Amino acid sequence: MKMNFKCKELIFDNKKEAIDHILNLKTEDYKIEPDKLHVVNDGKTFYLEMFDKTVSQFPMRESFLLMLLKWYSFPTHQLKILDIDTITSLLNDYLLAINNRYVHVKCENGDALSITSDRFTDVKDIELLSRLESETIDMIYMSDFETNIRTKSKYKIMPFPNDEFGVGLNITNSETGFKSFQISNYLLRYVCSNGAYVRDMVDEVKYSHYDLFLQDVFSILELKVKTVDMQSKKIESKIKLLDKVIPMDKITEVNRDIQKRLGIKLLNDIIESDRVLTKYELFNLITHRAKEYKQFQRIRIEEIAGRMIYTLSENLQKS
Repeated sequence: MKMNFKCKELIFDNKKEAIDHILNLKTEDYKIEPDKLHVVNDGKTFYLEMFDKTVSQFPMRESFLLMLLKWYSFPTHQLKILDIDTITSLLNDYLLAINNRYVHVKCENGDALSITSDRFTDVKDIELLSRLESETIDMIYMSDFETNIRTKSKYKIMPFPNDEFGVGLNITNSETGFKSFQISNYLLRYVCSNGAYVRDMVDEVKYSHYDLFLQDVFSILELKVKTVDMQSKKIESKIKLLDKVIPMDKITEVNRDIQKRLGIKLLNDIIESDRVLTKYELFNLITHRAKEYKQFQRIRIEEIAGRMIYTLSENLQKS
């Protein structure tokens, strides 16, 4: 079935607008036994019913549905072949199967937004923003699934003549539980405004929201902001290694990864033409094409491009 959900997807270019938006949201967090929750539908929309002294009913956002299914690793691509009553029955079975004594139901502007266990540590977006200087923020992207805060590219590198990059940070958070708290480097290629999220396994920060000590988050955020320039030379040296021809099977592998994650055949024309590219040319091609897509898709494509800087440069170094 085709499901239509209300879904938040916003982009801010300054801290004040983002904070004002957050403050204007009506948010509620209910700690409740899972057997006091029930899902119903009216043929078009899912509703979460909450039985706690009185009965409350909340329209369900897609994020709530997907988070509940995520508890049991349900293959969400199968939702399109199920009718609304079958999905409703499945959701209620999952609610009854939850072993936790309590769960947290997060609601936003009267909608059921997410469901998490009582071990979930909520890292508030507004707390993260309050710890960053306004002049350092380049972009803030917010959806029901995640928040990305990107800092301005203060530190510059030039791996090739007349091809300058800025290096900043990307902070990823999810108040709804879809992503870990992460801090990675962000590259901006000035000549054409192409960007990439550089995820180095050694340098990247990644904390699960479960049983998380909040002060660890704020401490590492402060440290990363102060030391972002220390990774610049390392990234520059990795990019320089990419000025070599990349085998077609590696291009096919990257294309398959993008298609698996997003359903986008981004590089089919390159593969069919047998065009010869260097790894660096492929990196720039992917980040350029990423700009044609919606923000959440662009972020995923740019993450794949950024990861290529480390995985393929290391392969080329070994070959």
